[in-house]
Amino acid sequence: MFGGYKSQSYTDRVGLDIGTHSVTGVEIIQRGSEIIIHSAGSVVIPSDRQNNAGVVQAIKGLWSMAGFRSRSVIVALPSSAVYTKWLNLESADDEELDTTARATAARGAPFPATEAIVDYRVLSSRGGEGRSVHLVMLVAAASSSVENMLNTVEAAGLDALAVDIESSAATRSLVMQDHVRSGLWSGQPRAQCQIGANSTLITVTRGETLEFARAVPVGGNDFTTCIADALHISRAEAERIKLAPGCRLMPDGSLVASHNGEQVRVPCDTAAGRLAREMHRSLKFFRSQYAEGSYLGMTGAATLSGGGSLLRGMDACLAEQGLEIAGVVNPFAGYSVAAEGKGISDVVDTASQYTTAVGLALADHWSEPAEQQAAA
Repeated sequence: MFGGYKSQSYTDRVGLDIGTHSVTGVEIIQRGSEIIIHSAGSVVIPSDRQNNAGVVQAIKGLWSMAGFRSRSVIVALPSSAVYTKWLNLESADDEELDTTARATAARGAPFPATEAIVDYRVLSSRGGEGRSVHLVMLVAAASSSVENMLNTVEAAGLDALAVDIESSAATRSLVMQDHVRSGLWSGQPRAQCQIGANSTLITVTRGETLEFARAVPVGGNDFTTCIADALHISRAEAERIKLAPGCRLMPDGSLVASHNGEQVRVPCDTAAGRLAREMHRSLKFFRSQYAEGSYLGMTGAATLSGGGSLLRGMDACLAEQGLEIAGVVNPFAGYSVAAEGKGISDVVDTASQYTTAVGLALADHWSEPAEQQAAA
């Protein structure tokens, strides 16, 4: 929804996803209408340097490790930096709706209205006598957050072509997967849960339209905390245990792992239960916008992505909590890989972590000219 593009014709570019613990990038090249993955990689931000200098260092390391040749990037503001709200707004015409929507977004955002960069999307409308009621998704971000992101990119020696928002990038990646796999369009809404370190982004799309997005304050770090507290170890050690090959989340919410050469079982049912409840609540809210039983509000099975989805058994655990889970997303599926690049062979096992980065890299290919010209 946010733009800020400098060009409508660039081809080589990197989608750069700056997360809490790591920076992740995907470089694509475009040959005619074909999208080709050139390289992908991820570098951990040192735990003692999770500040701007540490992020810049990690970005520079990513370019060296992944062999990216382009220094043009598209980045995303994290969900925590973006205010999103769904409201029914009444207006007599498009001009009044535009004024009302932008003013409402700026007024509701948790930062000064003078700093707010706002946008909105009309999801549905119903007519009245001279006036219409519109269900509108409002989005706002602080200009300081955008500026900080641009400064970080510049400090790493890169050129930011655009600043996007995470929900739009993730949606773009998922919808392009539908186009790659099949040309058929379904009007049924699809749910997606992107599990990050500190939060989980829950989105619903219909066709190529983002209809719902909500960030909830539970993510992979909650499971790390459970391990650290149960075993009385540091968070860094707990994170290492969580990512080890033998670690697995069981359907009952307990986590089976290896510690000091012994198998241990850590209770993570509190974190798993919180995540499941937030997913249930979010999807229930989306369905409530439509008449009960309406096809328009009936979401199918949800897909999982993000670094948190790499925890083995996460899908089965959430299914045990009453959620219908379709599986974990592979955002690289269906794309060609350039022979001259480093490719994706080293990241196949962690593919779902790259969903946002792929969506960011696809931004210019995806966007309509009018969207490309929108100022951030």
